Parts: sequence; C-alpha cells; structure tokens
Amino acid sequence: MPALVRPDLAYMASYVDALHEGYARDSLRPESPELIAQITREPEWFVRLVNNPPTTIVLPDASLGERVPETELWWVEDDRFLGSVGVRHRLNDLLEAWGGHIGYSVRPSARGQGHATAMLAAMLDHIREHLSLDRVTLTVNSNNPASMRVIEKNGGVFRDEIPHPWIEGDTGRRYWIDLR
Repeated sequence: MPALVRPDLAYMASYVDALHEGYARDSLRPESPELIAQITREPEWFVRLVNNPPTTIVLPDASLGERVPETELWWVEDDRFLGSVGVRHRLNDLLEAWGGHIGYSVRPSARGQGHATAMLAAMLDHIREHLSLDRVTLTVNSNNPASMRVIEKNGGVFRDEIPHPWIEGDTGRRYWIDLR
C-alpha cells in the first residue's frame, strides 16, 4: 500500500525513472535534461536539497523571491516512487494569489489510478498532525479538471477564479480545505 515518506536515496532509481517518463515537481518548470543528468550523477545532493530547500527561489519570470518554509514528501509503494506532494508552512502574497499551500504531482505511468487523491488525503493528515494550519489554499489551472476533482474529493471548497500571474490569458481556480 502506498505511503508518504521523506525523500530518501532508497527511492532514487525509481525517481530518476519517473523523470525520464516526464515527471516534474513543478508544472511551470519541467526538469531539464541537464538537471536530470545531475540528479542521476549526484543523488545524495538532490535528496539533501529536497529535504533542506534553499531560502530563495527563482520565480517563473526569472526574478528572485523568498522561498517560504516547506516540506516535500514522496508517495511510494515498496521501492517505487509514484509522486510527490509538498506543503508550504505559510503563504506570502504571491503564493496566496497563485500556488497555495499544497502542490502535488504523480509520475505519468501512475496517473489515473487514484494516487493524487490518496496522496493529498495523506498530506492533509500530515498537516493536521505536524503544522498549526486551520485551513489550506490550493490553486489549480482551469484546464485541469482531474486535479479539480482531486481537490474536491478531499473537501476542497471553490473560492474564486483568478488570472494566472505568468501565463497571459490563462486562469486558475482557488480552493480551500478546512483542517480542523
């Protein structure tokens, strides 16, 4: 049965396989062939980076911004990496507008099997146990009905529709999920 775990070297071979399938942690910035090669060569570096992320981040418009504290967990079954889910411990103005508290991604070969719904549910339980958040915000691109269903199955309440901050003419939907 799949479970959430801290990123670990034990799953790196499967993680790299997922990257070669087209898995990306961030839909706005897919992993480049150069980064995939570096992750393959230096798995220890990558696991350290994921478990201890930097305090700044390069935004999609190439500007430098604050990286809020976050925790990334991997959804695995046995030694097979299936996806990842991250929670930001708080939001800044930019993330309140687009991005929210939680982001998740499932590797292409594991999509359509209920993993995103189960992974989000497990992360909500993790947040209830480890963080002092009463409500989380999630955003989803308006052309991603599968992710909207995942959020709604986990108690997501539609908040509003918003313009995408970096893709002109694109829109998204914001949801919240009450945790307490």
